[in-house]
Amino acid sequence: MLKGAIYGNVYILLAISIFLLVSVFKEKTDLPKTRKFVIIFMLFNFFSLYLCNSEIVDVGWDLLMLQPISLASFVIHIVSICCIHRKIKKSDNADGNKQGIRNYIILCMIPVMVFLVPYLYELYVINNCDYLLKYNYQNGWIQSDDTYIAIVHNKPVTITLQKNLFSRYGISTRESRYSVVYTDDMEISARDSVNNKILTENDSIGKIALDAKERSSVAKGASIVYFSEGKYAIVSLMSEENYGAQLRECFYYDNTYVKDVST
Repeated sequence: MLKGAIYGNVYILLAISIFLLVSVFKEKTDLPKTRKFVIIFMLFNFFSLYLCNSEIVDVGWDLLMLQPISLASFVIHIVSICCIHRKIKKSDNADGNKQGIRNYIILCMIPVMVFLVPYLYELYVINNCDYLLKYNYQNGWIQSDDTYIAIVHNKPVTITLQKNLFSRYGISTRESRYSVVYTDDMEISARDSVNNKILTENDSIGKIALDAKERSSVAKGASIVYFSEGKYAIVSLMSEENYGAQLRECFYYDNTYVKDVST
């Protein structure tokens, strides 16, 4: 959510820079005040670029796309200031357009709120969650993506905030892992300390596995990560018994389906 907001602000600021440049050439535009707003949005642009580089969220290789867009916004703002300066020298523009100024103030609020709302929300989540789960996906040596799922009020919330303003410390917790093969008898197994396969009977896992199967009838297998302390489980349904494409991921609390997640 926050990551998408930071990305979105880069494009919003580009659109606003174009809007301000166009407004410079309109009649009855209050040029001195417009110049002030251009400067304000230049500062917004610098702050937006700072956020992309600050590791508040994991931007990664996307920075190669975001930086040129921010640079384009900055160049457009410079052009706007030059055009305003030239027009003011040619004609004394003292007519104020109050409606236009109100519109500029609203424009100023858009990028602020786009960032602030998801930031405060994720800050609340990360400081009030019971569990914080971290997943890592790697594709060769180029791509390495981390996904964070916070469990708050027994519901999973995907977050992208990676820097917490407040000091909150936790402890690592153990999870149990189960493999499920959907046969006539439905085989559930785990692994021991030396990675030997052990068939197991667990009523909670059995109920979860059966419910997940009903949600994806074509699944032939599943892997279940179970947190016994909180009675949480994440089921990854597979197209084959022990491998294949991942069909969907389901989050359960107390043996009850809550919602799909994406790790």
